Order: sequence, then C-alpha cells, then structure tokens
Amino acid sequence: MLRQVMRWGIALAGFIKRMKEDHVGAYAAQSAYFFLMSCIPLLLLVMTLIRYLPITEYDFVVLIMRVVPEEFQNLVYMVVAEVFSKSGAVVPISALFTAWTAAKGIQALYNGLNTVYHVPVVPNYLTARLISALYTIVFVTAIAITLILVVFGSSIQNGLAAHYPLAANLTAAIVHMRVLITLSFLVFTFLVLYKFVPNRRATWRSQLPGAALSAAAWLIFSFGFSLYVELSNSFSNMYGSLTTLILVMLWLYICMYILLIGAEINAYFEDRFRRMRVELLMNRKEGGGMDPTESR
Repeated sequence: MLRQVMRWGIALAGFIKRMKEDHVGAYAAQSAYFFLMSCIPLLLLVMTLIRYLPITEYDFVVLIMRVVPEEFQNLVYMVVAEVFSKSGAVVPISALFTAWTAAKGIQALYNGLNTVYHVPVVPNYLTARLISALYTIVFVTAIAITLILVVFGSSIQNGLAAHYPLAANLTAAIVHMRVLITLSFLVFTFLVLYKFVPNRRATWRSQLPGAALSAAAWLIFSFGFSLYVELSNSFSNMYGSLTTLILVMLWLYICMYILLIGAEINAYFEDRFRRMRVELLMNRKEGGGMDPTESR
C-alpha cells in the first residue's frame, strides 16, 4: 500500500513538473486573453451566418438573452441590431475579416496544445493563421448549427411526435438527460481538439482520458463558479464596474487551464506508456538472449 502511494506521488510530481516546463499557465492566460478579445468578432461572425437563415432578429435576440449574462445583454443587442441592418454586400467581406481576427484565440490554443504534446508549431506565420482561421470557421459553423437546433427544437420535437408517437417519449427523455448530453458534447469537442488541432497524429482512444476528465472538470467548475458569483459580492466590491469583465476573464482562464491540463494528461501518460513498452521490449530481448542452461 505504501509503495503504491509513493508511486502515485512520484507520478503526480512528474506531472506537475511537466506542466511547469510546458508553461501551461502562460498558454492558458494567452488563450483566455485572445478568446476574450475575439468574443465580439466571433459573435459578429455567428450572426452573419444566422442572417442568411430563416431566423428573425427577434428569435435570435430571445435566444441570446437566455444564455448571455445580464450585464452583456445591452451590448449583445446592439451588435445584433447592427448586423441585421447591414447590407448583404458588406456582410461577406466583414465575415472574412472577422474570421481572420477571431482566429487569434484559436491560434493561441493551437500553440499551447503543440507545446503540451511536444510537437513543432507550423513555422510559417501565414500558414498558421490560415489553419487557425479554418478551425474558427468550423467552430462558428458548429455554433450556428447548434443555435438552429435550439431555435427550432420545439418545432422539430412536435413534428416528430406527430408523425412518430414513440419519438415523444424519446425527446422527453433527452430533455431530462441534458446534463449527460452536455457532458457528452464537451467530451466529443475536446476529443476533436486534442486529435486534430495539434500538429501530430493520435488515436481517438489515446485522447479519451484527458477529454473525459477535462469535460467533467469544466462542468463542475462552471457550476461551482456560477454559485460563487451568485452568492458572493467580493468581486463587485473590489472591481466595481469592471466586475463582469474580470469574471469572464477569470472563467475563461481557468477553463483554458482545464483544457490544457486534459491535453497534458494525455501527453504524460502517452509518454509513460511509451517508456513502459520500450522497457518491456528490452526485457524480452534480454530474456530471449539468455543461455537456456542459465534459465533452468
């Protein structure tokens, strides 16, 4: 028992040392900063895509107000009104510029994941920005699809229930399991990030432990953080009118930290398992080369 505890302690110390060497905290702060700077451009890009879909401005505003903090609602409403009032010729150009600007957050995360996995970053600046912009477009498209499903979710549910009665029970069960569905969605999102964003090849199974742990930690932290903010007034007393900005920045920083810790878990255990396989092969070779008379 004591030996096992010591072994786990050594593994934990090695993991913490690796995190410090990979500058996980610095990359988490950098990613959080650029994602915060990209919030408005990302919102503009999402609403640019929504503008060409059969969704009215009122429907979109009602949906956004459900998920946006009260302090940000006036700003979001102004941005929504401005995007819906723009002419169709200007919007595509603005969307391309916005995608390029918002890619800074993805690029910071890309650099952090490459450092965690100890793989080289793309040396060409233009190529790296194009890759980040591509990931941003994919990310925003996924958000737009999710918004469509949320807006027309009731209509889809009613239509399925009318044509397929068994679907009514299924959709009701899905509503009751939304926490599990959210967790599954986060696990899948982190799996995609860990597999495709770093400049390396990896299997889905090897990235599952870090993705599952990060998704669970993300949900637990977000729930605990929301309770703390709701019950505590320490931030508002200290930062005053900057409270919302500081809270969003802190939440983003810790979420990015959790995301990078998940990648660090995968990379750390990949390295340990690789060493164990090498040692096992070496032991087999040494055992195979022994004199048969000595093994008796």
